[in-house]
Amino acid sequence: MKKTLNLIILFLFGLLAIEGCVKKEDDANPVDPDNSLIIAEATTAKYVIVSPSTGAVKAEVQPNVISINQLALGYNSQKAIITSKESGGSFVKVIYTCDRETGANLFQVTSEQMWDIQSMDASRTTPSIVFHGHPVDGGASTSNIFTVNLDGTNVQQLTQNKELVEGIELWWPYFPAFSPNGQKIAFRGNMRTPDPGGYWWGQSIIVMDVNGSNKQILYNEPEANSGTHSDISWTRDGKFLVFLTTEGYSTPNERVKVLRVEDGHIIDITQNLMVDGLHTTNLCTSPVSNTILFNKYQPGGGDLYAIDYTVNNDQFQINGSYRMFAAYDTYQLHFGAPDWQLWDGN
Repeated sequence: MKKTLNLIILFLFGLLAIEGCVKKEDDANPVDPDNSLIIAEATTAKYVIVSPSTGAVKAEVQPNVISINQLALGYNSQKAIITSKESGGSFVKVIYTCDRETGANLFQVTSEQMWDIQSMDASRTTPSIVFHGHPVDGGASTSNIFTVNLDGTNVQQLTQNKELVEGIELWWPYFPAFSPNGQKIAFRGNMRTPDPGGYWWGQSIIVMDVNGSNKQILYNEPEANSGTHSDISWTRDGKFLVFLTTEGYSTPNERVKVLRVEDGHIIDITQNLMVDGLHTTNLCTSPVSNTILFNKYQPGGGDLYAIDYTVNNDQFQINGSYRMFAAYDTYQLHFGAPDWQLWDGN
């Protein structure tokens, strides 16, 4: 009997020891089931890290910058990447990195004397940033897309303003986005085609290799005022691009579209993402699930919503309706311009 009792005690002690080694979820430190993180603007100069499984705020971070214009999470999400206005009251924007959950170790990646940064994205597979900018002293007519390492080294120019892409002049490339495997970059381009009466302008979505080669027009709007594309995001399988666009002759003007990369087929999902009759202002896609995050146009507040989709035999379909993901009322924080990236799980 005594031997049996000792065995039971040892067994229970073993269970307690095992439990002590398991990372448990609690309100202060929730455990995420996947290896990804969400970052979003919180105030003028603050951002939040959001749990992808619960929508809970994991950290509120205020790095030493005067503003946050755009956000991303770097390779393995160890660094937050920020575009911010330079100090001294200038409107020139540069890229900084900082420690993800503290904002410490602020590092300036790009020089304020070189480019005014307009848009950027971070690679999921390498410590690389892709950005659109124009020289501070050169004007927007010389804007181009570049890549740069997180430490500021290895700057590569990928586009040349007025270069020919499929026989059409490329002007003002904007909103570059890395593909999930890091091998491709999609972006928006203003396309100028010669015409007997002068020129006509169109808006295109273009994809190129990560080194700038093999540019291909995937989608082209017939008129420049009917398609200002932004927030280009790849689905996790790399088969589709989700993006915002404007159409001057539609109601609402602001549209959300899905582009099949293989053949340029377009699906309009605008109505699926309208909340309380308000249009979508920002969006991103998950790197680990078939989910789109987005903001509704909401002056004075910043709720974050999510909606799921399915892909069957290269067919894209919205699955169900949207849901609240993170509420402004819960945290008294905005959840603007989200970015969803992989991380190493530590």
